[in-house]
Amino acid sequence: MPFFLSVITSPENFDGEQVLIERMFELNLETLFVRKPNLSKDLIEQWILGINRKWREKILPWQGSAHSFEELKEMGNREIVLLSPVFDSISKLGYKSKFSKEELKAGISEWRKFMGEGSRAKLYALGGINAGNIRELKEVGFDGAAVLGGVWNCADQVAAFESILSAML
Repeated sequence: MPFFLSVITSPENFDGEQVLIERMFELNLETLFVRKPNLSKDLIEQWILGINRKWREKILPWQGSAHSFEELKEMGNREIVLLSPVFDSISKLGYKSKFSKEELKAGISEWRKFMGEGSRAKLYALGGINAGNIRELKEVGFDGAAVLGGVWNCADQVAAFESILSAML
């Protein structure tokens, strides 16, 4: 079963951000979640226009994440739903994971039963994800991961993305 890697934008704009994102798409970034809380909808649309049009179908608006399996069930049958924080957050200091590996396995199994066989919803992990722990996510049953601090909190964001991607194999 494939495992997908997505990135969530840095909440703050910075010069060259779109160029870095395009390099990640070239390396096989599955989707980009645009989370720019300080920008209006119009400014977000302008920001997206700074990315080559060939990647735009892989750009999704930020829809938030669930912080429990109960919340996850309330999110409905979206294409991608996110559960966080799966590990202690990198970008939000003091934001700790509340899940053990066993709780994740059981919760994911129960969520899949709840969603039913016909569901196309993919469950992505969020929070504290890096090259050292990404393989655990596939083992417990996630369909993919969305990374924020594991990329943007590094000096070389593209190299950080590439090392996470390589660690998935």
